[in-house]
Amino acid sequence: MGFKSFLLIILFALFFTGCMPKQDDVKNVFQSDSANIIKRDYQKSQKLLISFKQKLDKRNPKAYDKALEQKIYDLIINSEKTLHLKYRDKILENYKDYLQLAFSKDFISARNDYLILGLYYSLYDAYDIKSGHKIVALTYEKEKLHKLHKNLQILKWKIKVDRDLNNEYLFLTWQNNWQIELEKKLNNDEEISYDDIKNLAFIKNGKENLLSRSNFTFEVILTQMIYNVENSLYALGEEPKKLALDAVFFLFI
Repeated sequence: MGFKSFLLIILFALFFTGCMPKQDDVKNVFQSDSANIIKRDYQKSQKLLISFKQKLDKRNPKAYDKALEQKIYDLIINSEKTLHLKYRDKILENYKDYLQLAFSKDFISARNDYLILGLYYSLYDAYDIKSGHKIVALTYEKEKLHKLHKNLQILKWKIKVDRDLNNEYLFLTWQNNWQIELEKKLNNDEEISYDDIKNLAFIKNGKENLLSRSNFTFEVILTQMIYNVENSLYALGEEPKKLALDAVFFLFI
């Protein structure tokens, strides 16, 4: 082999070696893509939470403070943490405080607002919004996202079944109005005939009937939010854990 041929082989080898991406470069690209995926997951949940509030307030119109309505929407849209409610002269800052009040069996004025802020601050905390946009995924705290994943599963169950001290649902979500009206009559030990059922207000005025489907909109929204968190965990190389039925009765973590 002549010197010129040998020199050409060396030059070609150097050229292709220089073109090959380094392992650290590949890792950085992967981490950057994962960070963008996680950011999009938060933004999707952000939009879902706005829709959730709209539907919750419409379904429970006496359970939110109209004076705070736009402030809460602006808070979520702008990803801020500047609104803190008071309860018994104590300023609430932790998402768990809001969620525990939202599901308290005691009378809670504007219960919807505590639930929405608890949900929002859970997202805010888990996705570390305060720190701004993250360039690499490794800067996210996996444990916080795992906590959010568990809390959303707990909330999804509790919002359907939890009741207050008067045995009334804390939140109306899946129930038809005629079912609520009938349950109140049954709780008062009234004897109910078929004619009584036909004369229930929402059946009599034609707004609902005995075959009206339950409203699963809230469950669908929460399921989508859970999926977004799972997607974020997968982007971090983590395996999301489904809670067993008995675990959903636990307190928020």
